[in-house]
Amino acid sequence: MSYLYLVRHGQADRLGKDYDQLTQLGYTQAENLGAYFLRQNIEFDSTFTGSLRRQKQTCEGILSVLTKEGFCVPQSIENPNWDEFDSRMWLSIAAKIRNVDTDFAATYEKYKSAWENQDELTRDYFQVLIQKVLRDWVLGTWGKVEPYTFPEYVSRIQSALEAIPRDCKSTLIVTSSTPVAIAMGLATGIAYERFPIFMKYILNSSLSVFKREGNNWEPVSFNSTPHLAPDQITIV
Repeated sequence: MSYLYLVRHGQADRLGKDYDQLTQLGYTQAENLGAYFLRQNIEFDSTFTGSLRRQKQTCEGILSVLTKEGFCVPQSIENPNWDEFDSRMWLSIAAKIRNVDTDFAATYEKYKSAWENQDELTRDYFQVLIQKVLRDWVLGTWGKVEPYTFPEYVSRIQSALEAIPRDCKSTLIVTSSTPVAIAMGLATGIAYERFPIFMKYILNSSLSVFKREGNNWEPVSFNSTPHLAPDQITIV
């Protein structure tokens, strides 16, 4: 019996100039998840992250709690296939949408202004924009985009899942929201066009659990935050 514990990274610095850096709350979310694993007596015999700093910081925060209690944890393996989508994709598609959608263009300008001023509204504007961009990416509305189409990105996640050793009973992977959503879409066997239903609500440091059955990963739970107090739950 083999289980996969798939975690989205903790809150990152959306309001600052470096999103690839956890906030203090992001570190707290990671450590709280480590404490949850400790209470549940969950140990890992393999651990993976993408190549992004926020993913690695979250993984370090989780595992630090376990190591302080004497748990033996494996060295994390970096696999860039677990990275979030490349920002070039969303910027490219956003530029195309702005030329044909005046509402989107207006929201984009508000987003840029809020980001420059480190305004709390940055998060709200980004959520509106990214949902439209992701939908068009999944549907292939704008054809070939760099650095990869949605099916090509899905293949990266499939490859990352296949890289999990079959003899491991318990694997921790710290990644980002889109890979979590794709893993869930693949596990449920729905059409790619339906994947965006999983992309909207994945919370920071949330936990999704899968069980290996044959060559497939079956979903056990999705986007849960049993380790967080209500005021610690964030999505951006």
